[in-house]
Amino acid sequence: MPRVYSSARDKILDAAERVILRDGPRGVSVDAVLAESGVSKGGFFHHFPTKATLLAGLLERLSRSVEAIAAASMRGDSRPRGRALRAQIAGAFDLPPAERERTRTLVLALIAGVLESPEVAAQARKANRDALATAGDEGIDRGAALCVQLALDGYVLGEIFKTIKLDRDDREALRTTLYGLVDATPRRPARRRRKRAAGRR
Repeated sequence: MPRVYSSARDKILDAAERVILRDGPRGVSVDAVLAESGVSKGGFFHHFPTKATLLAGLLERLSRSVEAIAAASMRGDSRPRGRALRAQIAGAFDLPPAERERTRTLVLALIAGVLESPEVAAQARKANRDALATAGDEGIDRGAALCVQLALDGYVLGEIFKTIKLDRDDREALRTTLYGLVDATPRRPARRRRKRAAGRR
């Protein structure tokens, strides 16, 4: 059954996802998306005045998708400390195959956007900073949070570009280690320890 689109904007974004999946992040062009979507040039530019705004729209889509997946995971997690990072790990390892494939397509869109648009790259950096800040607010050591985020990025990108292929045991070992980093007791910053020690004198 053909999909019923809520708007021409959604139709264009879906077409862009298909182009990326077929041709890779560097294969995205206005002409390719126009041909794939069947939308008129005027209709396209009404919604996306430039290619950069199209890529930003795909990044926004990725952010919404990741946030929805994380929110669902966090609702089932009764431990406040590290909940957001555990949701990121679950999103990388536990998604159903169709949802995982779609998320990876959107990650390819993010790569295309970062390669072509400083604004998209800035959005991605802000999203990473916000995620780190959330982890810190939840009591996670900054180094551990960075290790988890960078490991997840490497794992997802490695699978997308087929530079790694983990078997089930390897995946479970990585998953367990990342959860262990989140659940480990956080270290207090040295400055706070010194202040407390001074207060006891």
